[in-house]
Amino acid sequence: MTDLQRERLQGLGVDIEETLERFVENEELFFRCLNKLADDKNYSLLCEAIEEGTDAQKAFDAAHALKGVSANLGLNKLFIELREITEVFRAGSMDYDTDNLERLKAAYTEAISTIKTL
Repeated sequence: MTDLQRERLQGLGVDIEETLERFVENEELFFRCLNKLADDKNYSLLCEAIEEGTDAQKAFDAAHALKGVSANLGLNKLFIELREITEVFRAGSMDYDTDNLERLKAAYTEAISTIKTL
């Protein structure tokens, strides 16, 4: 991993050493998994559920799955925002904090655009 890659990942909240432990120190596997994030359908499913505004279970399922992916990839900025909104949906509510949603969207966009530069 180059210094630039390390710096960019740390900007997303990635604890490099801790995250690479989950990938058995295999950087190639880690980068392959990172690059698959953009193909994960859970973000679009989450946005769809929020836009529909009626199915907290659908929103929860998508948010919870994306939260797990972000945690495994070490994307802590994204994980923190997903953790908050996931709990709202877990309780069966669609009454989420709109500021949290905006931070979540920004963190996701930042993660995707940063990953594309790696």
